[in-house]
Amino acid sequence: MTGRALLALALACGLLALSGCERHSEPESDLRAAFEAADFPHEASDIPADPGVRYGVLDNGMRYAIMANATPSNTAAVRLVLNVGSLSEDEDQRGLAHFIEHMAFKGTTNVPQNEMVRLLERYGLAFGPDTNAFTGHDLVGYQLNLPQASEELLGVALFLMRETASELLFLDEEIESERGVILGEERFRNTPVNRFFSAYFRFLYPDTLVPERDPIGTVDVIETAPREAFVRYYEAFYRPERAILVVTGDFDPDLIEAKIRNGFDISIPGLDVERVESFETWTQPGEPGGDPEIGAVTRASEPQFGFFHDPGVVTLIAVDMIAPGPAALDTRAAREEAMLRQLGQAIVQRRLQAQINRGDAPLVQANLSHVNQFGLANRAGVFAVSSPDRWREGVAMVEQELRRALEHGFTRSELDEQMANTRTALRNGADQAGTRQTTSLADSIWSAWLRGAVFNHPEFARDWFEALEPSITPGRVEAAFRRAFEAAPPHVMVALNQDLAEGEAAVREAWLASTAERVDPPAETDADAFAYDDFGPAGQVIERTELEEFGVTQMRFANGVRLNVKPTDFESRVVRVRVDFGAGDMTDQPVPAAGSILGAAFGGGGLEAHDRDALQRLLAGRSVSYGLGVGSESFFFSNATTPSDFELQMQVLAAFMTAPGWREDGLNQFRAIAEEVRRGQNAQAVQVAINRGGRVLRGGDPRFGFPTAEEVAGFTMDHARQMLAPALAEAPVEITIVGDVTVERAMEVTAATFGALPERAESWPEFDHNRQISFPEPAREPVVLHFDGQDYQGMANVYFPIGDGFDARRRRALQLMAGIFDLKATERFREREGATYSPIVQGQPSTVYPGFGFVWAGLDVAVSDISRMYEIVDEIAGVMASGEITEDELQRARQPVLERLREQRERNPFWIGALARSQSDPDRLEDLRTAEAHYREVTVEEITALAREALDPGRAFRMTILPRSLAPLPEDIDD
Repeated sequence: MTGRALLALALACGLLALSGCERHSEPESDLRAAFEAADFPHEASDIPADPGVRYGVLDNGMRYAIMANATPSNTAAVRLVLNVGSLSEDEDQRGLAHFIEHMAFKGTTNVPQNEMVRLLERYGLAFGPDTNAFTGHDLVGYQLNLPQASEELLGVALFLMRETASELLFLDEEIESERGVILGEERFRNTPVNRFFSAYFRFLYPDTLVPERDPIGTVDVIETAPREAFVRYYEAFYRPERAILVVTGDFDPDLIEAKIRNGFDISIPGLDVERVESFETWTQPGEPGGDPEIGAVTRASEPQFGFFHDPGVVTLIAVDMIAPGPAALDTRAAREEAMLRQLGQAIVQRRLQAQINRGDAPLVQANLSHVNQFGLANRAGVFAVSSPDRWREGVAMVEQELRRALEHGFTRSELDEQMANTRTALRNGADQAGTRQTTSLADSIWSAWLRGAVFNHPEFARDWFEALEPSITPGRVEAAFRRAFEAAPPHVMVALNQDLAEGEAAVREAWLASTAERVDPPAETDADAFAYDDFGPAGQVIERTELEEFGVTQMRFANGVRLNVKPTDFESRVVRVRVDFGAGDMTDQPVPAAGSILGAAFGGGGLEAHDRDALQRLLAGRSVSYGLGVGSESFFFSNATTPSDFELQMQVLAAFMTAPGWREDGLNQFRAIAEEVRRGQNAQAVQVAINRGGRVLRGGDPRFGFPTAEEVAGFTMDHARQMLAPALAEAPVEITIVGDVTVERAMEVTAATFGALPERAESWPEFDHNRQISFPEPAREPVVLHFDGQDYQGMANVYFPIGDGFDARRRRALQLMAGIFDLKATERFREREGATYSPIVQGQPSTVYPGFGFVWAGLDVAVSDISRMYEIVDEIAGVMASGEITEDELQRARQPVLERLREQRERNPFWIGALARSQSDPDRLEDLRTAEAHYREVTVEEITALAREALDPGRAFRMTILPRSLAPLPEDIDD
């Protein structure tokens, strides 16, 4: 234990229930001093740390945390996080905390310019925006997810983190080339929602630096900041005492700790480096930068009201109580207070959701939260999305439900429901702790440290809650809720897409008018018994086949239901279920976009005996869910449950097959939110490309993209019945079960549910006429779509037709061709041109629609650059078609794919998707068998031939997306 840890223990002794310490009543200031002196929060807290984590501190102050974990096997995660961000910038550095994050990949003492990304691609790491680094107001982080936990790759990862810590070069030419990329990111992130949050922080924290220090910074600084400003921030704040290095994965912790503390020898092809210095040698010249003076928050003396207008913003309602002060220290007492408060929040959120479930409420979403922000204030609030023409009613709904809770409290039945949900979540967390994901563990460890929280084992959380349960009463929950939500007068802010002459006054009027309305106490409610637990005599298995190569058992029941079972140990106490039936989007649709709307509306209709709200009460405390998916070739239910709730999950799904409620509730709710979803999509060019552009690429087929307002208005639950009811009643059913379950248990439960249903049809229509879609003819000028963007935001999109992917070998070669195109596009558009934050290159050869497929190159760029982008895309296509493809590029495209394949095979979600419909479509199994071999076999010559065939600019389709503020063109095909 370090000297600081001993000091922390001495201060904490007498305050906390630590081993060997007697508890006394001492001022919180002493306890806070103990936390501040501790290297890690658990050293000053009465909450035990997860024993699987090895913590340490180097003499220079750098902390580290190491945790062995084997899920997935032979993988690792490395994180270097500093507790400093944009709040620490000087005025002439606004945006440089984030800019420096980019510069980490642009050259260090021992890694040449632009070589870091290529180096890791060769080892199979995927790279992209937000994949490898992140910046916030109060943090900067670097992350590497290693596809192999070999000593070689772990050494490379630690080497790169050590380089990042103190060896960045900030070459002038690299700063200049990266300015355009940062401006591209600013352009990409300049959305209505982000603009709202800037205004929201200004409303909540007006006398602080928070609204002035958005991590993206200012355009002026991005364009002109000199090298000196970068170096000044880097040397002041990239310091070991501000950092934690987290390494998790399938390795020997002793090996990792030795490398961190002592350094190690290394040999990396292409780099002139022989040894990595210990992290203990990490230093920076000059004086360290202090914590920023970010201002102060004062408690409001009366309600505050704000209004925000933006043509593209969804309708948002925020109600917050702002209590100045730091976050609570992470102790058992503080967690008890938080638990009581969270139960109250969950009850109020459940009340709001019950109204939303009916589909006639002004709100379409609502969430309650309590959080400390920036060490300035504790914010208790409600964040809601409303229908735009009913925002006043939405304000009233939030105000009255908060007041109902504050005036009348909670019922025993409401508390019991939320207690059950909490108990189940904590028990599941403890049961599943043995297979926590390596990447999630790494992120949880550093984020706990940054928040001053103890990273504890899930078994502690479960045991602590179960010991606390007997003392939790409605009265205690009410008191904790009031302490948070009566801590200050509310800050009420509304965001609208329509401007109001007196917006702030209108918000004030809506709130105050609501406060004059009386609210009644809540009524006690009791959950009914589940009505669907008997489907008749259990079905009999008439065929059984073992697929030993996949560890899969396939069966067929007498009624025609098929079952695929794969027991795994990838997720402790998790069972995943998928039920496929019918033809999905291939089914003749009674009205346009019926499949898209059906999938959103069906589950909200509940069951014949239980509406959606009753189902939520019935399923409280159970790991059971439901909802319909509409796939290209099947309808499906797909859910995750636990072994103890597996039978109930199957009963619920069988009930939806046999007794759906067909109520309007889900459709009404979808209608209420659809306009806001569409507005959100129309605020970003890339979303327009995916949704409206996706239809254009497919001849206007309404099965693609988000439904239009007219399509939503024209759909009824009668249309839902017409499309889905025959498949529910008669279509062949194929069930796939993967996870912590035995074959016999899966068979037994399936026999009692789906196996007991009436006989299913032996076959189902193929609807081949619905498989015909066509790629648009190339045009001399790009088609133009418009979106609700800023004047300088635009997007250039090129689509090269490549045919379908029914031939698996060709499909994989096409995907690698697209991967190489992506490498070249990133190097050209991002690294050389500095024109875009991140080019999109995707290969999409269809396995559903004959003859259809394309490679998409999408570039989010300044409007003034669009024409030039099209020229460069054509140039890259020509380069590839001419054979300018290297073995190194093929390796860098192929290795991440191979590593992803290997890792996916230790994940249950992969197997659910891979095995679904594998009896009705055996080619899916052949795809599993051949994937790795196919990717390994592809050659540069094959890629060149495909590029010559497919990447023909003369056959490409182009689509430009421009802001609506520019004059619409005659060929504009907006909806």
